[in-house]
Amino acid sequence: MNKKLITLAVAAAMVAPLAAVAETTLYGRLDNALTWWDLDVKQDRAGNKLPREDRIDEQAWDTTTGTTRIGVKGSEDLGNGLKAIFQAEWAFNSTEGGSTDDGGGDGNLKNRLGYVGLAGGFGTVAIGRQWTPYYGAVNKTDVFNNPASEASANGNYLGLTRVGNAVAYASPNFGGFTVKTALIIDGETGLGDSDGVDAWNPSIEYNNGPISIGASYLGYNDDIAAGNGDEPEDRWGISGSYNFGMFKLIAQYEDRDETENDITGDLDNETDAWTLLGEAYLGNNILRAQYGQVDNDAFDDELDVWAIGIQHNFSKATRVYAEYYSNSHDDNDVSELALGLRHDF
Repeated sequence: MNKKLITLAVAAAMVAPLAAVAETTLYGRLDNALTWWDLDVKQDRAGNKLPREDRIDEQAWDTTTGTTRIGVKGSEDLGNGLKAIFQAEWAFNSTEGGSTDDGGGDGNLKNRLGYVGLAGGFGTVAIGRQWTPYYGAVNKTDVFNNPASEASANGNYLGLTRVGNAVAYASPNFGGFTVKTALIIDGETGLGDSDGVDAWNPSIEYNNGPISIGASYLGYNDDIAAGNGDEPEDRWGISGSYNFGMFKLIAQYEDRDETENDITGDLDNETDAWTLLGEAYLGNNILRAQYGQVDNDAFDDELDVWAIGIQHNFSKATRVYAEYYSNSHDDNDVSELALGLRHDF
């Protein structure tokens, strides 16, 4: 009996350091909503009036998937302050089944993240599909649950969210300042390919107590140029937020240069987008309101994007929400109401 106890103790002592060195976490989210959308389209994307038979005036109830996902992440202690990090994450349609991008339920998962890297006193270096520095620094107004299928609370964001084939670096925190940069090499930007570096994306952020400020630039290689020509389609953005305690105010501004508009064919277009958002915290409830515009030189009128919502947190893992989004441009109006339930694990 004593020999068995000694053997178990020795085995436990050998396994414990391994468990401390390698840490792996399985996580996920289920986010489903009942939605009602109203689609009223009287013009094409170039602003031309559609013939009466081509106009759309539809309303419908539906069930939609919001930010449902499953993933695994972790790290391994390599000694001397160095560790390996990794994360793989997939989205799937939790209302119909299948991937979120095909809508047909073929059982596939859509890859959101997939990277491996090293972290230490020098900062973090990672290779693979990951969040862009631009998104983290600029898109601070992306706080709605936003499970919509037609309208969107984030419809005026001009940057990229996640990209594949990226080599990224994030510096340590220096008094609240963090610098990040990423090279997208033959990346899945959806904007074409080149023989080398497709895009370069540096950013800087400052976070200190209630203040958060970020700025970023996204420059493209001449060869891809959004698939439109021989010149790059560059963009930059800046955002900031201040938390007053029971209320937070967020603002962001973006500018995108287009050498050729893929809808109108006009050259040297510029697109500006701005958003103002407020959050109020009342116990376990969060109230949100947002308004913004997108102004493209090729069009006469701006795209108006506004949203309101209320979220109740039953716990840190479970919430219910009701949100309304509206995107309108000229005679085209798209609106959507979402009543959702989300659980994180």
